[in-house]
Amino acid sequence: MSKFKLYLGIQKEGKWYNYSEIHPIKGSSLSIYDTGDKTGAARFLKLIKGSMDTVYTESGESYDLRDEDYLNIYSEDAWKIGYEAIKVRTGNPYPIIPENFFCNVCSRANEERYTPVNESWQKLIDDGLIDEYYAEGPECEFKVELPNSIIVDPSRTIIGGEFKEIIMKPITLRQMMEIHKNPVAINTEANMVFATWDMMITKVPGLSEKDLNILKRTPESFFTKKYVIDDDNFNAILKAIAENSYGVDASDRKVYCRYCGNSVFRNNEGKEIGSLDHTNFFSPLLPKTYSRKGA
Repeated sequence: MSKFKLYLGIQKEGKWYNYSEIHPIKGSSLSIYDTGDKTGAARFLKLIKGSMDTVYTESGESYDLRDEDYLNIYSEDAWKIGYEAIKVRTGNPYPIIPENFFCNVCSRANEERYTPVNESWQKLIDDGLIDEYYAEGPECEFKVELPNSIIVDPSRTIIGGEFKEIIMKPITLRQMMEIHKNPVAINTEANMVFATWDMMITKVPGLSEKDLNILKRTPESFFTKKYVIDDDNFNAILKAIAENSYGVDASDRKVYCRYCGNSVFRNNEGKEIGSLDHTNFFSPLLPKTYSRKGA
C-alpha cells in the first residue's frame, strides 16, 4: 500500500496528519450500499471506514483513526479518499466516473439534452488539464469581507447588530451528513448552497457564538439565505470560497454539448468554466451485470 496526500488532513493533539493509505475493502462492493441511509455522505462514511484506518504526518508518524475521527474528515478529503479507494478496489489507477452534463443552450421543456463524458479525472490531473490544491498547514479558516453589511435585528434572545465580515472553513463529513438529512436543504439547488454556506460559517466577528448558533439552528431558515441576500455579498462569498478552496479544480476543463457544440459550462458573465459531475461517483463499485449469453 502506498501513501497518498490528503487535501486538508486531520489535526490531532497539535499534530497534522495529511497522508494516508488505502487497504482493500473487505467483502463485496455492495457493502458500501449496505446502509439504511442512502445519502452520498453515508456511503462515503462506509467506504472510508472500510478502506482507511491510519493517517500519517509528513515525517511518517502514524495515528489510528477512531470512530469519531471519521466524521471529522473534511468533505474534500472524503472525495480524495473515495477516489483512491475506488482505484484500489477496481485495480485501475485511472478509474472513470461516468458524467452527464446538461446543456442550457439547446435544452427545451420536456427535451433536456445531456452530453455523456467518460474521462479519468486522474489522467486529467496527470496531463495538467485540471488541478489539485493541497493545504500547506492544518488551519483552513478564511475571512470574507462583505460589500454590504449583514443587519441582524435584536430580539428577546439575540443582541443583533451590523456585521461586515464572516469567517468560513470547509465542511466535515459530519456536516455533510447533516445537510443530506435535511429535507429542506436537498429540496432545491439553492437551498443546498445556503445549507452548505451556513455550515461553513464558523464565526461572524462581533456576533457572539451563542447568537450565531441561534440564528443558524432552524433548518427551514438558512442564515445566509435570510441575511446574505444581495448579489454583491453572494459574489464575494463565491470569490472567497474559490480562492480558498482545496481539492480538484476543474474550472479550466472544456466540455462541449454533443448536439449544439456550445460549452456546457458558463458563468453569469458568459465565460466558459469547467466542472466535475459527481452524480455517479460510486458507480465503479457496483457489481458488473451479465446477460444469459455471458459478459
